[in-house]
Amino acid sequence: MFHIGVVAPRLPGAAELLRRVDEAGAALGTGQEQPELSLVWQPLDGRWDAWQRNDPDTVRTQLALACVRLRQAGAHFFVCPDDTAYAPLDAGDADLALPGLHVADVVAAAAQRQGFARIGVLGTRWTLGWRRYADELEPMGLTAVPLPLWDQTTLHSIIFDELARGRSSLTSRDTVLSLIEDLRRAGCQAVVVGCPELGALVTPASSPLPLLDATQLLADAAVAVAVGDAPLPTWHGGPPARSLADPEVRSAG
Repeated sequence: MFHIGVVAPRLPGAAELLRRVDEAGAALGTGQEQPELSLVWQPLDGRWDAWQRNDPDTVRTQLALACVRLRQAGAHFFVCPDDTAYAPLDAGDADLALPGLHVADVVAAAAQRQGFARIGVLGTRWTLGWRRYADELEPMGLTAVPLPLWDQTTLHSIIFDELARGRSSLTSRDTVLSLIEDLRRAGCQAVVVGCPELGALVTPASSPLPLLDATQLLADAAVAVAVGDAPLPTWHGGPPARSLADPEVRSAG
């Protein structure tokens, strides 16, 4: 059994990921040992300005520190529920203390499995200005479709000014659903929900397009790795991936 580490820049998103991990673990069935999990809250309030100044190293340093603490707690790999945080993590060359499941890798694999060729992306302005989704999808013959810049600004405001503060409104829900409808009209076959809090507004039943829920996909992938149904991730190096047959790994579990 591998130990899951969670890097949490924002607690609301982390809480949603933990709920999904708990559900995925429970779905393993009775008699199956549940994965161990540790979380480090590494708040980035006041540091996103550095990212806007094209200084991602300042943000990455804080996130890298969280990985060090998770490794000290016994974690074998990490996940992060905040899509926005992956952009500064991508910006550096130095290995993190742990390997991580990259949200774009996980989402791209799900899109390919489900047969979607043209995928819209919802998230913060930083997520939508980041090319990792496109970089992962394009080699598979898939296309990532961003929102227009003015719609990115609207969605960013809804996420940070409302959802991240525990608020939501019918007006915001209708706005987000309208953005998804615009993506559908642009030929998209599915949409990435790249922010945990967006789940408060958008559900599979209400969405004009099938949802690729990044939080759910990360939770499922983390549990699969933890129980040995999927290999340890290798993104950004860290300790080499080891087999569940490794005595040290067995004793850690």
